[in-house]
Amino acid sequence: MAQSSSSVSAFVSALILNLIIFAVFITIFVVCKDKFKRVYQPRSTVDTVPSRLRADPQPRGAFAWISFILSKPESYVIEKSGVDGYFFLRYILTFSSLGIVGALFIWPVLFSVNATGGANQQGFDIISYANNAGRWRSFAHVFCSWLFFGLVIYTIYKELIYYTSFRHALQTTPLYSSLISSKTLFIDNVPDSMLDEDTLHRLFPAAVNVWYTRDTKELQELVKKRTKLSDKLENSIVKVVGKAIKLRAKALKKNKPVPEPANEITSYIPEKKLPTYKDSKIPFFGKKKALFTTGIDEVGEYNKKINDEQLKYPDGFKKTGSVFIEFANHLELQRAYQGVPYSKELKYSRRFTSITPDDVVWENSGLTAKVRAGKRSIAISILTLTIIFWAIPVAVVGAISNINYLTEKVHFLRFINNMPTALMGIITALLPTIALAVLMMLLPPFIRKMGKLSGQMTVQGVDFWTQQWYYGFQVVQVFLVATCTSAAASSVSDVIKDPSSAMPLLGQKLPAAANFYISYMLLQGLSISSGALAQIVGLILSFFLGRFLDGTPRKKWNRYNTLGTPSWGTTYAAFGLFTVIMLVYSIISPIIIAFTSIAYSLIYIAYLYNLNYVLDRNVDNRGRNYPLALFEVFVGLYLAELCLIALFVMPKNWPCVVLEALMLAVTVAAHLYCKWKFEPLLDTVPIGAMKEANGGITGAYPMSDQGLRQIQEEGETYFVADGSDSSKFSEYGGGAKQHSLASDSHTAATDLEKIGTLDNEERPFNQANVTEEQVNKFDVKRYASASYVKGYVNRYFKPRTYLSFNYVRSILPVSWQDPVPDQGLTFKDPAASVDEPYLWIARDSQGLSRSFVERCQGKLLISDENAVVEDNGKNRYTGPPPDYEDIQKV
Repeated sequence: MAQSSSSVSAFVSALILNLIIFAVFITIFVVCKDKFKRVYQPRSTVDTVPSRLRADPQPRGAFAWISFILSKPESYVIEKSGVDGYFFLRYILTFSSLGIVGALFIWPVLFSVNATGGANQQGFDIISYANNAGRWRSFAHVFCSWLFFGLVIYTIYKELIYYTSFRHALQTTPLYSSLISSKTLFIDNVPDSMLDEDTLHRLFPAAVNVWYTRDTKELQELVKKRTKLSDKLENSIVKVVGKAIKLRAKALKKNKPVPEPANEITSYIPEKKLPTYKDSKIPFFGKKKALFTTGIDEVGEYNKKINDEQLKYPDGFKKTGSVFIEFANHLELQRAYQGVPYSKELKYSRRFTSITPDDVVWENSGLTAKVRAGKRSIAISILTLTIIFWAIPVAVVGAISNINYLTEKVHFLRFINNMPTALMGIITALLPTIALAVLMMLLPPFIRKMGKLSGQMTVQGVDFWTQQWYYGFQVVQVFLVATCTSAAASSVSDVIKDPSSAMPLLGQKLPAAANFYISYMLLQGLSISSGALAQIVGLILSFFLGRFLDGTPRKKWNRYNTLGTPSWGTTYAAFGLFTVIMLVYSIISPIIIAFTSIAYSLIYIAYLYNLNYVLDRNVDNRGRNYPLALFEVFVGLYLAELCLIALFVMPKNWPCVVLEALMLAVTVAAHLYCKWKFEPLLDTVPIGAMKEANGGITGAYPMSDQGLRQIQEEGETYFVADGSDSSKFSEYGGGAKQHSLASDSHTAATDLEKIGTLDNEERPFNQANVTEEQVNKFDVKRYASASYVKGYVNRYFKPRTYLSFNYVRSILPVSWQDPVPDQGLTFKDPAASVDEPYLWIARDSQGLSRSFVERCQGKLLISDENAVVEDNGKNRYTGPPPDYEDIQKV
């Protein structure tokens, strides 16, 4: 019996179930939003959120916040959502808009061509490529792909221009340029001959501080042991004191004698039942030790050992080949950063900037190049094997999506044919999409761990590693494996009958595999977006699980005052898959565009709310995940074009093969061009941009190449003095080119001669003799006077003119015009400067906590302030922890 496509029943089942989930989640959000502000509006209620980042009060109404935020200037979203959040929202909006624009010309053409194709398909397959019986109809698909893929490529190009302008303007604001992360250069693989300050100061004469990475493995191990033991000690004291108070309260309630003395823990709990610990790393091994006697003494001994070792830092620890160099200002940092690739001595070194001491992965900071290469190879091998073996469960999920096609040859599955249509839709739509989502959720923590194993030196590097590998997993598993197994499952019966028909049949069934992704987009667009608003996990943790999991004042404090933070590498990779799906099926099964755009739109709204009212920021990637995600879109373009070529090859439609191969060649050329043009600009700031930002000469920042030539020239000349090569160390001092903002004596004429002037069309915001304030006013006036459509068209088709450096400066938050005071941060290994742990326990009415404080006196820091134990044994905090530091975030 011939099997028919389950696309319609699967779609209807998935739509109904996801609409129900959507309605439930949205109802929860609307009902709870104002009642439980800690869960749904913590950015406006939690005191630890810096005042500058606190969310403005929401207007009344369940969804009035949408128009409220959208009516705010762009600078508001940038400031409240953060740079990383702002660019993620831009990514979602950009590709949602691309889908809508693409549908305007793809649907009228391809729906009519496919619907009259004559291949007698059913359901959604009627309007897909699978319904085409005539080869010449495929020319419509080719030319639509040219238009749509070309539009995507140009959009990537335009967005890279915008990000580059934004990053340069961001780095030159007083706030960002005053951060130590904007004044410090991190270099690895520095030759031993250069690991002394005199040499480095000759090489970098504008350096003001130098820190070397040191071999502190033993010290790090001591700190880890102390931390583990002190945490156990804090948790155990709080637990036994609460238990003792609860026992006393029960005794009083039942009119029984209360334990005496009341302030001794052994009066309530026998000595032999008090907590113990083992210092062995191997479970079940090691000698048991009394936690409240030996444990306290051991923490005190750790404190003394660690303090003694810290006093030996830095000279008592071996240098490990990496160095942090702080400069007086951001200008000097950029000059040095741009010069490093041109130094013969540092040709094997890598350079990093825009990082704080907390961003450094210290255990990897001093690895040699060989060790790092080995660790990287191991991590890559493990992840590659994981991709291979992960394909097995994903293949099963893909087969389930078309399981009705397998019943003819797999006899025990024939009972499926007797199922109601609705139940069949659930099995083929909802079950595989949920299973696939769960499978992919398990991967990011593992990939992140492999990133650290690979030798990544910064948390930003780990995040980019996670984005690239998780994106690879998504593309291989969720797209390639799931698509192929779904298509294969729908063809297996016919292929067994006639093996020679395998390729034509798979080509015919490949468009039908899009039905699986329609259900996938429904799940993501309806259930995931509404679930993000409903904050089900946060609600459960705050009011249910939190009560059982948080047994100490510190845990309760952290639960309330620590906001959730997004992992941008994971987030971009997960939603980047949507773009791949939309691109691949935009021509093969154009209906997918609608579901992708709807999913993106709903996710945009959900993240717009969460980034403004719920989520905090952790690591500042300065939007760097965005260009990485843009380059990853090329993977979707390649897959889309290769799939089309494969579909044209199967019926031997050679003219279409040639034409689509031409589009593939154009895509490759565009990819290489964008990498060549923009990658050198993403982490550097041209010197002219900093002069322009500081009221320098007009035209010092050319938008024609966004400062690429400046960067190259600065790098080439940084280490050169009087025509001498930088390898001659004796010429670094004295006669070397001295760089400082204050002593820069270049004239406007010299700068213009070196940098080149802009033609009039390229510099609407760089008019001669216009001050920075006047430039910004001019920008606002220009954009305010233009119609929305005209302004959008201009920004889209003339990005180098209308998305310029000065335009970005006009939309940045006003608060960024204020520099931050020096926070006294130093790039020292945390193990060498970490403070003693400060135990925080709750004060009770019987003096048990005071007895523990006295017992620990002189051995470790402990306090029972700002926390109390109730008569039921539960504790609560009344203030911050004793070691709390109010650090304002950027």
